[in-house]
Amino acid sequence: MTVNALVAATHLLIPIQSSYFALEGTDDLLETIERVRMRANPDLRVLGVLITMHDRRTALARDIRAQIDKVFGKQVFKTVITKSVRLEESPAYKESIFKFAPDSSGATEYYRLCEEVMDRV
Repeated sequence: MTVNALVAATHLLIPIQSSYFALEGTDDLLETIERVRMRANPDLRVLGVLITMHDRRTALARDIRAQIDKVFGKQVFKTVITKSVRLEESPAYKESIFKFAPDSSGATEYYRLCEEVMDRV
């Protein structure tokens, strides 16, 4: 299904959790994207890379964020989605973060991401 979605897509947003294994897993994704570009969808474009579930308190998360910035450069969105209890709770209540906790940091970060995406498209 992932390949089918990439074949049909025009743009791709890549979320990467700021953890070691998440960063390591991006190699497989990038290879898949390149194969799709070569065979079925040469117009597929990476719109941006989004750092998610970022925990500002840990040195490891800060190091991983620096590595993501180094690998992807300008493709990394300025907005970073930090870990948040409200973001974890909203799906349990079957509500978007904008309805569940509209004044939360998570809602603010996703709103900023929306603005960045609109600017890039």
